[in-house]
Amino acid sequence: FCTFHIGGKGAIIFPKNVKELEKIIKICENNGKKWFILGNGSNLLFSDFEITTILVSLKYFNKLKKKDQIVYVGAGVNLFKLHSFLKGNSLGGLEWAYGIPASVGGAIFMNAGAFGHEFMENILEIEVFQCGKVEKIKKENLKYSYRKLEIDGVILGAKMKFNIENKDEISKLQTEYMKRRQDSQPYKEYSAGSVFKRNENIIPAKIIDTFGLKGVKIGGAEISKKHAGFIINTGDAKAIDVLALIEYIKRKTKQNFELEIIFVK
Repeated sequence: FCTFHIGGKGAIIFPKNVKELEKIIKICENNGKKWFILGNGSNLLFSDFEITTILVSLKYFNKLKKKDQIVYVGAGVNLFKLHSFLKGNSLGGLEWAYGIPASVGGAIFMNAGAFGHEFMENILEIEVFQCGKVEKIKKENLKYSYRKLEIDGVILGAKMKFNIENKDEISKLQTEYMKRRQDSQPYKEYSAGSVFKRNENIIPAKIIDTFGLKGVKIGGAEISKKHAGFIINTGDAKAIDVLALIEYIKRKTKQNFELEIIFVK
């Protein structure tokens, strides 16, 4: 349930609709249980021990509905499925995200981005379950920044707008962006993408590389030799190895980098 392929046992619940989702949240809160919305797990690190947080997967919130250039996309839709749908309907503008192994809900929540783009570019409004009801929030009323959307509640889906494009051109761009990912990132290794957030002044990968830390290992966790911003699971890594390597990087570089990955225990 995460691209790191790391973590202990835990409970995952799969609500099929908003009513079931509401019931799960109420039960958790009435019993003092933490709960966490699980997407595709591509930016998560799970604890090695039993996960006491109740994981709630929205995989059944997978509606895809098109009207002209506007598409309603459920939070549980995998990005690869969305890309296939867009290409099939000659809708372009999201090709830069081809290859990101995320769910739409996760991509919105993290405001996923790459190659100078971010997910919020195509958002018109998001659908959120909060305070016991479903609400629609227009993009202009959302607070978002680099790799972050400030939202109270659960993202159920979104309306997104795309451009009319030639299918062959869409396919060509998807292939090009996938190749760029594979050439520059440890794409076929177990990881959770960029470990640290960057900003205008700090690019963690460059700093880590400057200190010659590529290839440094603790247990089964390794700073990728291909991209210093990634930590990979070489096969038998534990969460404790990844966390120790994160602290090692901060200590060596004397930088208190902000984490992009989320630790769930």
